[in-house]
Amino acid sequence: MTYRLLRFLLGTAVGVFFRRIEVEGIEKVPDTGPVLLLPNHPNALVDALVILMQLKRPVSLTAKSTLANNALLRFFIRVSKVILLHRKQDTGLGADRSRNVNALEECQNRLLQGAAICLFPEGQSHSDPSLRPFRWGAARIALEFTQTRVSSDALKIIPVGLNFLQKDQFRSDVWIRFGEPIDVSQWVIDYPQGGPTELTEEIERHVRDLTLNFDRRRDSVLMDWAAELIATGGLPPVPIGQKEENVSGHVSMVRLIRDGYENLKEKKAAQIDELRSRIIQYRRELRRLGIAPAEVYILMTAWRAVFFLIQETTVLLVGLPVAVWGVVNHFIPALMVRGVARKLTVEKDQWASNTVFPAVILFPLFYMIQITLAWLYLSPWLATAYVIGLPISGYAAVRYRDRAGSTWRRSRTFIRFLLNPQLQDHLANEGRQIINKIQMLGEEV
Repeated sequence: MTYRLLRFLLGTAVGVFFRRIEVEGIEKVPDTGPVLLLPNHPNALVDALVILMQLKRPVSLTAKSTLANNALLRFFIRVSKVILLHRKQDTGLGADRSRNVNALEECQNRLLQGAAICLFPEGQSHSDPSLRPFRWGAARIALEFTQTRVSSDALKIIPVGLNFLQKDQFRSDVWIRFGEPIDVSQWVIDYPQGGPTELTEEIERHVRDLTLNFDRRRDSVLMDWAAELIATGGLPPVPIGQKEENVSGHVSMVRLIRDGYENLKEKKAAQIDELRSRIIQYRRELRRLGIAPAEVYILMTAWRAVFFLIQETTVLLVGLPVAVWGVVNHFIPALMVRGVARKLTVEKDQWASNTVFPAVILFPLFYMIQITLAWLYLSPWLATAYVIGLPISGYAAVRYRDRAGSTWRRSRTFIRFLLNPQLQDHLANEGRQIINKIQMLGEEV
């Protein structure tokens, strides 16, 4: 019961923190039998949570032993029966490498029971632009299980790619990709001379194919910008509230641009350098003006601007009472969660985890206080209505925040372009020229 409640709370927190979670290939994960889920590790504890919340079957999680030093996480670790791994770099922080024997034996026992286990072959969370070298631990577990254990089911390795967009920002997006299973028993037959090194290399190749990897961080930022410009198509943006480009579509476009860049960076070095400079300058100008790339191409007439303002003002006014009520009831815990996250976060990959886990404690605590007060001082009917409306108003406030932010930005853009039509002409022409240049280079690949 405690585990199910905790899973529900964590799933709710993850679902609120991320605006969109897209999933590909979930059908490749067996519903039963021993499974090793092996993802990349860009976003600390949230990496395991976003995977766990997509699967119906239970998943045994693993984590570094030092997390048990945190009182908040210690409860989660105990209730979720997390397998603690003692890393060499944590020996001065309480890690005991000798206890890994028990941890690895526990992994084997759970696999014998048909469990799914999530392991992170990179060994630690990070914000590098590319995968870190994979360690052999997962491969050793897989090979030992297959070669020395008696199980009615073959062990499957499922590579997982986690692709976060702006992972350190509230209401960002993530694309989870489950890759083709590796049947370890068949792998042993196909590669009789293969060992942990060779299996680790194959696992890393699979995960690399499911993720974006760059030599330099600035390249990843530049190509993300280029993909965002191409996604506009030089056409007017969709109305606010309608379906946007899929996360998968954006990541796939970034991958295409990266591959094209790698192919042409030497043959077309001068053209690529010139295009790079134009993209950087263009993005800086848009950011200074507070204009999204797609909004450069808004169809500008006075009546369209008036219609937009009337429509969005109506929508926001209708939703305002519920949103305000949601803010009033959630302001204090939200402020506290933000304060805790700011205090605890040192690296970008820690922000989401440092927001989600405190939220799982603070929001239910405040809910209990508010519900108790409601039943003490309100009539039963009003108290019931308050209890039902509490979580609804909170989620409404989050959605209202999203809509209001988009409306405010687009309204500013309308006004700016109405006052200065030449600015829109300049930005639209430059944007289309950049798009055409990227497409021309792409045709040469």
